[in-house]
Amino acid sequence: MSTAATNVDTMSCRQLQQECNMRSLRASDKAEVLRKRLRQSMQATRPPAKRPKKSAADDLICPISLELPWDPVTAEDGRVYEREYIEEHIKKNPGNLTSPITREKMGTQLFPAIQHHNTIETLVEFGVIDGDLAAKWKEKVEMEELLKKAAAGNGEAMHSVAVNYSYGDHGFVQHDKLAFHWYKRAHEAGNVKAKATVGQHYLLGSGVARQQLLGLFYLTDAASQGSNFAAYELGMTFANGLYGLSVDKTEAIRWLEKSLGNCPHKHLCEDSKSEAQQKLDELKSSVPAGSATS
Repeated sequence: MSTAATNVDTMSCRQLQQECNMRSLRASDKAEVLRKRLRQSMQATRPPAKRPKKSAADDLICPISLELPWDPVTAEDGRVYEREYIEEHIKKNPGNLTSPITREKMGTQLFPAIQHHNTIETLVEFGVIDGDLAAKWKEKVEMEELLKKAAAGNGEAMHSVAVNYSYGDHGFVQHDKLAFHWYKRAHEAGNVKAKATVGQHYLLGSGVARQQLLGLFYLTDAASQGSNFAAYELGMTFANGLYGLSVDKTEAIRWLEKSLGNCPHKHLCEDSKSEAQQKLDELKSSVPAGSATS
């Protein structure tokens, strides 16, 4: 296509005739007829618009969450959804339920779409579906496996589930009560790190009714068993006179030194270690030599 042909409205009659000749079109009519003829020719030779490339995941994602459904169900509108999302839609529209896609009336029945789940699992496993959709699906797989281990009594898995509920990580929603539930179960399975966090939750009333004495009991027990996090919490508690305890610099130094020492159960973050060292230096500079207990 010539450059001139893209601007037929401003061409002179002679230019229109030349352009028609270049395209092997009849060039002996009036200017307006030639313009119309050229436009039709240009439209006919224009390359067709490219269709968006269809992904293997397009027909599999939940139309509400726009993610691959882990627990897919077929609703009465014939569409497949993630169960929790379509259940929420049904709950919000009592008595006037319509399809979130077609907007036509539909019932409340949901049917498990097991084959849909299996298809997604296969396509993700073989890399046909990749990117963010696959990454989130794999996260759900790991979440499911972790929950199974926790339910089977694995203390470390219980602790990991609790941590994920605490911070809303790795596909888990943030939920203080569920976090405490799993910390408590992990503690009962013998996990010292979980025992320390159970103590903290009782002190703060996070996910459970606040009980300071019980919280201090759990912290002290966990710190004695080598939790550097519990030792840090006790050290800062004595240093600042928290949770009904009086300031006790000697006890504060003792526990802070332990938190920075060779504890077998290490789950204290780097920022807290820095705070522990800073507070320890401050306390030691204010305590007469020989009065602190290591």
